[in-house]
Amino acid sequence: MEWEEVDIPGAGPKMLYPMAWSLLPIAFGIILMFKMDGLWPTSLLAIGIMLSLFAVWVGTTIVPGRVDMLKLLVSPFAAFSLFFQPPEIVQVILTILVWTLNYRTAAFLSAISLRAYRIDWDEEQKIPDVEGAVIFRRNWSEKPLLRIGKNIVRGVRARGRTMLEADSPVTFIFNEGS
Repeated sequence: MEWEEVDIPGAGPKMLYPMAWSLLPIAFGIILMFKMDGLWPTSLLAIGIMLSLFAVWVGTTIVPGRVDMLKLLVSPFAAFSLFFQPPEIVQVILTILVWTLNYRTAAFLSAISLRAYRIDWDEEQKIPDVEGAVIFRRNWSEKPLLRIGKNIVRGVRARGRTMLEADSPVTFIFNEGS
Protein backbone atom coordinates (compact mmCIF):
# COMPACT_ATOMS: atom_id res chain seq x y z
CA MET A 1 0.00 0.00 0.00
CA GLU A 2 1.46 3.29 -1.10
CA TRP A 3 0.39 6.82 -0.24
CA GLU A 4 -0.77 8.86 -3.22
CA GLU A 5 -0.62 12.66 -3.33
CA VAL A 6 -3.92 14.47 -3.99
CA ASP A 7 -5.10 18.07 -4.15
CA ILE A 8 -7.75 19.03 -1.59
CA PRO A 9 -9.95 22.13 -1.54
CA GLY A 10 -8.64 25.05 0.48
CA ALA A 11 -10.64 26.57 3.32
CA GLY A 12 -9.43 30.15 2.81
CA PRO A 13 -11.77 31.50 0.12
CA LYS A 14 -14.89 30.12 1.80
CA MET A 15 -13.99 31.77 5.12
CA LEU A 16 -13.20 35.13 3.55
CA TYR A 17 -16.71 36.56 3.17
CA PRO A 18 -18.10 35.75 6.63
CA MET A 19 -14.89 36.99 8.26
CA ALA A 20 -14.98 40.23 6.26
CA TRP A 21 -18.70 40.76 6.89
CA SER A 22 -18.16 40.27 10.61
CA LEU A 23 -16.23 43.54 10.69
CA LEU A 24 -19.28 45.55 9.62
CA PRO A 25 -21.47 44.94 12.70
CA ILE A 26 -18.43 45.24 14.95
CA ALA A 27 -17.53 48.64 13.50
CA PHE A 28 -21.12 49.92 13.75
CA GLY A 29 -21.43 48.46 17.25
CA ILE A 30 -18.29 50.25 18.43
CA ILE A 31 -19.46 53.55 16.92
CA LEU A 32 -22.93 53.21 18.43
CA MET A 33 -21.50 52.05 21.76
CA PHE A 34 -20.27 55.53 22.57
CA LYS A 35 -23.21 57.41 20.98
CA MET A 36 -26.24 55.66 22.45
CA ASP A 37 -27.35 53.41 25.30
CA GLY A 38 -29.26 50.18 25.02
CA LEU A 39 -28.78 46.73 23.59
CA TRP A 40 -28.35 47.67 19.92
CA PRO A 41 -24.59 48.28 20.12
CA THR A 42 -24.10 45.16 22.22
CA SER A 43 -26.21 43.13 19.79
CA LEU A 44 -24.11 44.32 16.87
CA LEU A 45 -20.90 43.34 18.67
CA ALA A 46 -22.33 39.90 19.46
CA ILE A 47 -23.45 39.43 15.83
CA GLY A 48 -19.95 40.34 14.64
CA ILE A 49 -18.40 37.77 16.98
CA MET A 50 -20.80 35.08 15.83
CA LEU A 51 -20.20 35.87 12.13
CA SER A 52 -16.47 35.46 12.68
CA LEU A 53 -17.18 32.17 14.46
CA PHE A 54 -19.28 31.09 11.46
CA ALA A 55 -16.25 31.73 9.22
CA VAL A 56 -14.07 29.54 11.43
CA TRP A 57 -16.78 26.87 11.53
CA VAL A 58 -16.84 26.78 7.72
CA GLY A 59 -13.08 26.28 7.75
CA THR A 60 -13.23 23.50 10.33
CA THR A 61 -15.77 21.59 8.25
CA ILE A 62 -13.52 21.80 5.19
CA VAL A 63 -10.34 20.92 7.09
CA PRO A 64 -11.56 18.80 10.04
CA GLY A 65 -9.60 17.92 13.14
CA ARG A 66 -7.28 20.93 13.18
CA VAL A 67 -8.99 23.17 15.76
CA ASP A 68 -9.81 22.20 19.34
CA MET A 69 -13.40 22.55 20.48
CA LEU A 70 -12.39 24.90 23.31
CA LYS A 71 -11.26 27.47 20.76
CA LEU A 72 -14.67 27.35 19.13
CA LEU A 73 -16.51 27.71 22.44
CA VAL A 74 -14.90 31.06 23.28
CA SER A 75 -17.03 33.02 20.81
CA PRO A 76 -20.52 32.00 21.98
CA PHE A 77 -19.60 32.54 25.61
CA ALA A 78 -18.08 35.95 24.85
CA ALA A 79 -21.09 37.00 22.76
CA PHE A 80 -23.46 35.90 25.52
CA SER A 81 -21.44 37.63 28.22
CA LEU A 82 -21.71 40.94 26.37
CA PHE A 83 -25.41 41.00 27.22
CA PHE A 84 -24.56 41.26 30.92
CA GLN A 85 -23.59 44.83 30.02
CA PRO A 86 -20.03 45.27 31.32
CA PRO A 87 -18.57 48.76 30.81
CA GLU A 88 -18.39 49.83 27.16
CA ILE A 89 -14.62 49.68 26.94
CA VAL A 90 -14.67 46.11 28.30
CA GLN A 91 -17.23 45.13 25.65
CA VAL A 92 -15.12 46.62 22.88
CA ILE A 93 -11.88 45.00 24.12
CA LEU A 94 -13.57 41.61 24.55
CA THR A 95 -15.05 41.80 21.06
CA ILE A 96 -11.71 42.72 19.49
CA LEU A 97 -9.87 39.97 21.38
CA VAL A 98 -12.38 37.28 20.37
CA TRP A 99 -12.49 38.48 16.75
CA THR A 100 -8.67 38.38 16.67
CA LEU A 101 -8.69 34.82 18.03
CA ASN A 102 -11.16 33.81 15.32
CA TYR A 103 -9.12 35.62 12.66
CA ARG A 104 -5.93 33.84 13.72
CA THR A 105 -7.74 30.50 13.68
CA ALA A 106 -9.11 31.24 10.19
CA ALA A 107 -5.63 32.25 9.02
CA PHE A 108 -4.24 28.98 10.41
CA LEU A 109 -6.92 26.97 8.58
CA SER A 110 -6.22 28.91 5.37
CA ALA A 111 -2.50 28.22 5.59
CA ILE A 112 -2.94 24.46 5.74
CA SER A 113 -1.44 22.78 2.72
CA LEU A 114 -3.69 22.15 -0.24
CA ARG A 115 -2.00 18.79 -0.69
CA ALA A 116 -2.80 15.63 1.20
CA TYR A 117 -1.76 12.02 0.99
CA ARG A 118 -4.29 9.19 0.74
CA ILE A 119 -4.09 5.44 1.06
CA ASP A 120 -6.85 2.86 0.45
CA TRP A 121 -8.13 1.31 3.66
CA ASP A 122 -10.51 -1.49 4.56
CA GLU A 123 -13.21 -0.28 6.97
CA GLU A 124 -13.02 -3.52 8.93
CA GLN A 125 -9.27 -3.22 9.54
CA LYS A 126 -8.28 -1.64 12.85
CA ILE A 127 -5.89 1.31 12.85
CA PRO A 128 -2.43 -0.09 13.70
CA ASP A 129 0.15 1.36 16.05
CA VAL A 130 2.19 4.33 14.94
CA GLU A 131 5.23 5.39 16.91
CA GLY A 132 4.61 8.65 18.80
CA ALA A 133 0.93 8.88 17.81
CA VAL A 134 -2.05 9.91 19.87
CA ILE A 135 -4.80 7.57 18.71
CA PHE A 136 -8.35 8.91 18.89
CA ARG A 137 -10.10 5.74 17.67
CA ARG A 138 -8.98 2.33 16.43
CA ASN A 139 -11.90 1.71 14.08
CA TRP A 140 -12.12 3.51 10.73
CA SER A 141 -14.65 6.35 10.53
CA GLU A 142 -14.96 9.62 8.66
CA LYS A 143 -13.30 11.55 11.49
CA PRO A 144 -9.80 12.28 12.72
CA LEU A 145 -8.30 8.95 13.77
CA LEU A 146 -4.85 9.78 15.11
CA ARG A 147 -2.36 12.62 15.47
CA ILE A 148 1.40 12.48 15.09
CA GLY A 149 2.71 15.90 16.05
CA LYS A 150 0.79 18.24 13.72
CA ASN A 151 0.03 15.51 11.18
CA ILE A 152 -3.57 14.34 11.53
CA VAL A 153 -4.72 11.11 9.93
CA ARG A 154 -8.45 11.03 9.18
CA GLY A 155 -10.83 8.70 7.44
CA VAL A 156 -12.34 9.90 4.15
CA ARG A 157 -14.56 8.55 1.39
CA ALA A 158 -13.73 9.80 -2.07
CA ARG A 159 -14.62 8.51 -5.54
CA GLY A 160 -16.35 5.50 -4.00
CA ARG A 161 -13.23 4.45 -2.10
CA THR A 162 -12.57 4.22 1.62
CA MET A 163 -9.25 5.82 2.48
CA LEU A 164 -7.03 7.35 5.12
CA GLU A 165 -5.89 10.93 4.50
CA ALA A 166 -2.92 12.66 6.11
CA ASP A 167 -0.87 15.82 5.65
CA SER A 168 2.24 13.71 5.15
CA PRO A 169 2.71 9.95 4.69
CA VAL A 170 2.69 7.79 7.82
CA THR A 171 4.45 4.48 8.39
CA PHE A 172 2.19 1.94 10.09
CA ILE A 173 3.51 -0.82 12.36
CA PHE A 174 1.49 -3.98 11.78
CA ASN A 175 1.59 -6.52 14.60
CA GLU A 176 1.42 -10.24 13.95
CA GLY A 177 -2.02 -10.47 15.58
CA SER A 178 -3.59 -7.60 13.57
